[in-house]
Amino acid sequence: MRVKKKAGYHHGDLRQTLIDVSVDVIDRQGLDALNLRALALRAGVSSGAPYHHFADRAELLAAIALEGFGRLEQVMIDRRDAAPADPVSRLDAIGQAYVGFAVSNTGHFRVMFRDNSPAARNAELSAASQKAFRLLYGVVEECQQAAAAPAGDTGPLVYAAWSLVHGLATLWVDGALPTARVDPARLVPEVTGLLGRMFPTLARK
Repeated sequence: MRVKKKAGYHHGDLRQTLIDVSVDVIDRQGLDALNLRALALRAGVSSGAPYHHFADRAELLAAIALEGFGRLEQVMIDRRDAAPADPVSRLDAIGQAYVGFAVSNTGHFRVMFRDNSPAARNAELSAASQKAFRLLYGVVEECQQAAAAPAGDTGPLVYAAWSLVHGLATLWVDGALPTARVDPARLVPEVTGLLGRMFPTLARK
């Protein structure tokens, strides 16, 4: 029996279509809902078609994560470069970009930072994740050079900044924020702005 193609999917690039459909499934139903057979049905192709592009589910997830890290890097660059030239503003901008990306790309975000992430086992993915990480590292170094962050080892400052924005992003994506009392969109700049006040204060001590 031939599978009828569903309206809305164009298979000029089946590989990208499978990634797009997978991201939508993960966004709506979570990672556990994703399997290649159901994916083929949803995309409107034969059950064997996904295997021409992905050997298994893990390879598909790695492709999703790779795309996600590339998008995250670009969003952070765009927001950083559009911010005022001072490093504190640039730090705040990439923090907001990080949370904004997570909320706008939930399917990607869940794969990129899931337990046992494919980034830990894939050299290309590891390199992509490090590029995004280096953007944060670079801005924190700029803050140190401008005496807007404590001197010394940059690493702990970077991990403090990352923990703050990643934690907020995860709480929002997972629906753990008490939205009846808190407007997440208004909360983001308030939280990321804490770094811009905290680092200079620590630098003066």
